[in-house]
Amino acid sequence: MTSLQPFIEAAHTRAGDYSRCTPEQALVYACEDVVELEFGSREIPSTDAEALLKEICHAEDIEIPTILIARKSKSALALTYIEENVICIRGKSTTMSTLLHELAHAVVGAESHGVLFRDELARLARKYISVSYAALLHAVYSGVGLEMSPWPATAARRN
Repeated sequence: MTSLQPFIEAAHTRAGDYSRCTPEQALVYACEDVVELEFGSREIPSTDAEALLKEICHAEDIEIPTILIARKSKSALALTYIEENVICIRGKSTTMSTLLHELAHAVVGAESHGVLFRDELARLARKYISVSYAALLHAVYSGVGLEMSPWPATAARRN
């Protein structure tokens, strides 16, 4: 079994890269970065993101957001406009983890990265990336001090 401590330390260190964010948001991004570096997730051409998102939304009984594709940006990989139910993807491709991150915002209806968002992202990652990816994400979130529901809750269907 792998020790979580190196991942937790890496997340704490990496959170400093997000100095313009709230401390919670910086830790969320840093945890996601650490897990993405360890496991990676499927790269998706931006032109295929809408069809994939529709499949996920139908399977999850989630309202389908509109997808916009914009030029690549140094400041954001993607954005979700909650009120408009729009996900804006930056660049020619994205990753499954980025797409699910933005979908989690749309599902919980919040721009923040609080416990509802983190729980939803872990649940989606468990189903659409892998159990190992989601387990590490959940553990690193918890390990850096971010509140999470118990791990078995990530297997529960929202509906």
